[in-house]
Formats: sequence, C-alpha cells, structure tokens
Amino acid sequence: MNKLSITSIEETALPYVEANQTSTIEPVFSPKKFFYTIIAQVSLKLYHFHEARQEHYKKLSERLKRKINHEPQKEDIDYDSLGISKEILETVILKIHSFEAQKLFLSQDVNLSSLAKELGTNSSYLSKIINHIKGKSFKNYMNDLRIEHAHQDLLENPQKRKYTIEAIAYDNGFKSAESFSKKFREKYNTYPSVFLKSLQTTNC
Repeated sequence: MNKLSITSIEETALPYVEANQTSTIEPVFSPKKFFYTIIAQVSLKLYHFHEARQEHYKKLSERLKRKINHEPQKEDIDYDSLGISKEILETVILKIHSFEAQKLFLSQDVNLSSLAKELGTNSSYLSKIINHIKGKSFKNYMNDLRIEHAHQDLLENPQKRKYTIEAIAYDNGFKSAESFSKKFREKYNTYPSVFLKSLQTTNC
C-alpha cells in the first residue's frame, strides 16, 4: 500500500483552501463610488436627451429652409385673367422677392397701400398679384411672413428667446402680443410661450 507524502497532501489540499478563501471574500461597498456612478449615468441620459432634442429642432429648421416654393412659373401665369400686362406683373414680382429678401415685412407700418406705392403699382394690382402667386390674401401673406420669421429666429438665435412675447411680437411686425400669439398658434399648433419653454428646456 502506497503511503501519502506530506508534499502530496499539501499539493492536493492547497487548491481547495485557496478556492475556499477566495469564495469567502466579499467586495467592500463604496458610497462615494456608487454616488459617482449614479451621477455619470444621469449625466449620460441627460446628454442623450439634449442631443435628441437638438437634432429634432435642427431637422425642423432644415425642413422649413427646404420648404417648396409653390409660386407658379411664368408660363403658368394667366395674364389675361389678371388684367395686368406681362411687363408690369414681372416687374412687381421681382420687387416682391426683393421686399421679402430684405425682410421689410418686419416693419409695423407696412400695409397694402404703402407697399403698393413702394413697389410702383396700385393696391388693386398688388392684391391680385399676391393672391395669384402666393395663393392667399395680402393680410395672410404678411402674417405668414412674420410668423415664419419669428419661428426661425427663435430656433436660430438663443438671445431672442430671452425676450418677452410682446417684444418678440413687436420685433416681427405685430402690433400686439395677442395677435402674434393667435397667428403663431394657427401656424404651428402651439403658443409662442410654450414653444419658448420647450427651447429653453432643451438648452438648459
């Protein structure tokens, strides 16, 4: 019968002892480490939320910029039904484009009569032209220009978000905060005050 040596017993028992010792060691809980882990996770979630909101408003802004121009082509304009000569019509249309590019619609003093005079035509002709090439009345045309400008300006200019609704209204050609809020809601299905809060929350 073979005798077990002390060395063989130690070699056989050692792995069991080491394994047993390892299994009984418990990790030490660190409140500080736990706190920083929670902070890191919350910060990461807030960052992703902020990025998602920024991407949303960026896409919205790009869609507005890529908005399809529904003005009729020159060959589609019925000059006879308008009762306006081709020369006069094309001249006025070019001046309307210039009026929009220079953002002269932001002035509270602009109305059908004053703009017709500025464009070198009369109120009747201008009203017909706007209705034909824009598909809306002069009043709605002006309101849309101002509201769209206000909306885009708030998206792109954080400084403007600090203004009161009344200041934003005046800055965009409206004579009262009430009329501005009403038209803004009709256009974007939300009040400007709510829209401002959503922008401020996104960028806080």
